[in-house]
Amino acid sequence: MAAAQFKRFLIKRRPAVLLFGAFSLLVLMGLVYSLVVYQALRERAEGENLAADLAQAENCGYFIGDHQKGVLGRLAVIAARNAFRQAIVQRDLAELYSFLGPLWQDTQETDAVFVAGPAGDFLVGLPRQQNPPLEPPGLTPGAVRPTISPAHESHVEQGRLVVTLSAPVLTPDGAPVGYLAIVQRADLWQGVIERLSVRPGRSIFVFDQKQRLIFSNLTGRPAQSPQGRLALDQARKMLAGGGRALAALEQSPDDGKRYFAAAAPVAGLGWSVALAQDYDAAMAPAHAMFMNIVFFMGLLLLCLLFLSFLVMSRYRMQQRMLTELDEEARRLEGLVQQRTADLRHTTERYRNLVQDLPDVVYELDAVGRVTFVSKAVSAVLGYEPGDMLGILWRDFVSGEDRAHFDEERRRAHSGEKISIMALRHLTKNGRLRWLSIHSRALLDHDGNPTGRLGVARDVTSEVMAERKIRELSGRLINAQEEERKRIALDLHDEMGQILSALKIGLQSLAQREENQREDINQLIALAQRVMDQTRALAYHLRPAILDNFGLVAALEDLCESMSESKLLAVEYNLQPIDEDLLPPGVRTSLFRFAQEALTNAVKHSGSLRVEVSLAADEGAIELCVRDWGKGFNVAQALDAGKHLGLAGMRERISLIGGRLLIDSNFKGSTLKVRAPIGGRR
Repeated sequence: MAAAQFKRFLIKRRPAVLLFGAFSLLVLMGLVYSLVVYQALRERAEGENLAADLAQAENCGYFIGDHQKGVLGRLAVIAARNAFRQAIVQRDLAELYSFLGPLWQDTQETDAVFVAGPAGDFLVGLPRQQNPPLEPPGLTPGAVRPTISPAHESHVEQGRLVVTLSAPVLTPDGAPVGYLAIVQRADLWQGVIERLSVRPGRSIFVFDQKQRLIFSNLTGRPAQSPQGRLALDQARKMLAGGGRALAALEQSPDDGKRYFAAAAPVAGLGWSVALAQDYDAAMAPAHAMFMNIVFFMGLLLLCLLFLSFLVMSRYRMQQRMLTELDEEARRLEGLVQQRTADLRHTTERYRNLVQDLPDVVYELDAVGRVTFVSKAVSAVLGYEPGDMLGILWRDFVSGEDRAHFDEERRRAHSGEKISIMALRHLTKNGRLRWLSIHSRALLDHDGNPTGRLGVARDVTSEVMAERKIRELSGRLINAQEEERKRIALDLHDEMGQILSALKIGLQSLAQREENQREDINQLIALAQRVMDQTRALAYHLRPAILDNFGLVAALEDLCESMSESKLLAVEYNLQPIDEDLLPPGVRTSLFRFAQEALTNAVKHSGSLRVEVSLAADEGAIELCVRDWGKGFNVAQALDAGKHLGLAGMRERISLIGGRLLIDSNFKGSTLKVRAPIGGRR
């Protein structure tokens, strides 16, 4: 009976029982995981500390060795000097002091510097002492190479630990005649070692050739401390092992603590660097990390427990919500179906509208291939819409306009705003049609272009009409220039001859009629004035120099005429060009541009100086007129209804295929024309 009741209890509370079992399993797994993590962290931290201590010991050894070798090298260089050797042989104490002075003043690490004889007897030294030692400690008489002594007590200051670095002074046959030595203070390394031992609990020891402690970062009696004994023992193991650096986890027999110990040799000196680091201090970060992990695991388990109870309390609520959501889903499904039908209807209406437009509506992918085109393309280009799908739109553009098409496409991809293009396209039967294209980019949700949507309108008739208008305008301008040329010739040839004859007749009459000479001279001056104005009028109508000598000569004559008129100073820089490559229409249009620009500068700019430049490069010619006047509003000046000068100038330049660029502000104005040398292209 009890078993049956327990079974019914389990069935009734099955979710709670399963949840409790899962929670217990998670707790057990968390404990096991914590132990595994602790073991891994401990092993890794021990390895990192051993590697760091070994590297620290080796770096200290390298640093000390390099420094001491540098000092020995400096001593050897001085000892090799012939003047120094002669001073020792001759016992020239003043000369020897001159060599010792820089060694004593250059560094704070020096306890003393001195010179000894071949037997190690003291000769001279700094600082000067009343009772210098007869045989300074630290020397090795008979040595023929630089040496460094074991640690010993200073002969300058009692109780100070020092080492002696010495270099022999040799004769040409290799016999020592004396020694140059520096007594180095052992405590100079104290600050260096303190800066190197940055980890907590780390102690560094440096031992000499006789395993005597030279210095350490510990205070008190470092050699007698557990770290000192352990470091000395590690240094001896290192020397016994052939001088290879080593590191190990050791236990001190003095205090029973565990230490990370490492030792490394100081190459070439016989010294050794040993290091001892307290195990607990070194492992403190790893222990702290493990405690953080345990804390996090405990917090995570508490959160899981809370979530478990929360899930159980929300279980029945979720069942009710599922029923409500199911009903809501059915309602939304019906709504989606209705919206889909509406969207399909709207899409169909839009497609019908697009297909019925007389303009060609198209869509391109990111590469430029056609993905959609309306039925109007059949009437415009003669292709069926299906024939163009998957083909680059560029392939339908005439070869003469593909460079323009590629440039506009590049500008569109770079994000520039482009104008409406009018390009020639090839129809299916090979004829040319002008299409005006307007398009915009299609972007994804990240703003990246995925293609283009555009509209193309057949503007062939408009382009042809515009061409006819331009052709008629060009003919009109040419006729105007020809008429100007004819009138200028008539004025120069016929009127000029008549006026010249009149002037000559008046001069003859003046010679015969003495009493009427004054009146006749006035008539002669009037005739000369009429002749000058006639010549000026003929020049402005059509300068003969333009037809006879070319554009450069005509521009130079125009600039000099303006300068001679005293109205403004004209500076010009006209580079030579090949006049044979320049059509007459281009020469005439460029000259008229310069003439109009200089006239405007005189009338409106208020500038006292104008600069004219002419240059040709890469198949194009460029003419620039610049002044330093008050400037003008470019938009208003180009309004053909108000200012016919600049508007006519722009129209004349466009007829030769050139471009008119105008830049004007309060500092002055620049008018520039750039046109192809061969004329309109």
